[in-house]
Amino acid sequence: MKERKTRGLAGQKQMIVASCMMLILVTCLTGLFIARKAEQKNRDAELAKNSEKLSEDVETEPIQAVDSVILPEVKKEEPKVLPKEEPVENNDMDAETKEEPPAEETAAKPVGGPAVEVIEEEPPAALSFSGKLQWPIEGNVLMNYSMDSSIYFATLDQYKYNPAMIIEADEGSSIAAAAAGDIVEIRDDAQTGLTVIMDIGDGYHAIYGQLQDLNFKEEAHLEAGDIIGTVAKPSKYYSLEGTNLYFALTKDDEPVNPMDFLPGNNASEE
Repeated sequence: MKERKTRGLAGQKQMIVASCMMLILVTCLTGLFIARKAEQKNRDAELAKNSEKLSEDVETEPIQAVDSVILPEVKKEEPKVLPKEEPVENNDMDAETKEEPPAEETAAKPVGGPAVEVIEEEPPAALSFSGKLQWPIEGNVLMNYSMDSSIYFATLDQYKYNPAMIIEADEGSSIAAAAAGDIVEIRDDAQTGLTVIMDIGDGYHAIYGQLQDLNFKEEAHLEAGDIIGTVAKPSKYYSLEGTNLYFALTKDDEPVNPMDFLPGNNASEE
């Protein structure tokens, strides 16, 4: 009996504890529900308050008036009235037909502009040496052409061959072309100073040295007697010989005696 009673009390305690636990759990759940409900209510109230405030701001904001748009005035152009042409009386039946342009105007024009007449220039005539020379300057011959035997050069103080004529001349004297021809080269030579070489045709070249103040450039054509330039001071190779003109003649680049072609020589007069 005592054990049963003890078991009954123990069962009652467990029931009481379980009931208390259930009551506490229900109380907690109820409180949590009430708290969430209140939080949701507060949110709804705040949202409604914000919506109301937003609507009040929209209602109170003034609406800006829109100015009227002024379109630019379009000027109407008055139609132009052309003067009335008076009829021209013409009983000639040919007047009704249009005049045809001249044949020259109706001809097809060449592409790129009017045609240019091309004039073919005749090639310059080949130089031909007549076999006669004129003296480029008047003066004493200081040293003759000598390729057969050596002659004495005072400045060099030695004997040597001489491929040219050394003609005495005053400084500044004019030098004339001994024959017609083309200037093929102008050079500054150590021995002969400023030197001009002319092609006079048929393989002949006339060479003029110790010059200054030239009147022509390379490729210029000269006629016999044209002034090439003037006599300069002698180079150091002819200082003792004095102021002079160095005059030489070559045939196929080989020196020949100018005296054979100058007037006063028997060979040139034949």
